[in-house]
Amino acid sequence: MKSNNKAMLYEAVSEFIQLHAFDHLLDHELAQLKSLLNQWAQVSEANEMHELTEKLIPYLSKANFFVETISPAAIQLWFYALSYNEIPIGNMMQGFSHSNELV
Repeated sequence: MKSNNKAMLYEAVSEFIQLHAFDHLLDHELAQLKSLLNQWAQVSEANEMHELTEKLIPYLSKANFFVETISPAAIQLWFYALSYNEIPIGNMMQGFSHSNELV
């Protein structure tokens, strides 16, 4: 079951990359996100998993939901993948609401 959850997050991040939700990241940030995600997907030890998750969160929270290619289904997959992998959505949404306020 845990590997299915990991696959779901891997798929969600890959889809968001393809849909240009991370295009605003610098090249080295995108490379770091991909590297951390690959490491995270292969780890089985809980302690190391927690450490990699903490490193992933800042990058995952930079997803741009306002790219016109992103569908409601992609966003739904994104939040399911985060919640099933016990990645704290609340902290991401706090930053999301502050960075996407209407002016």
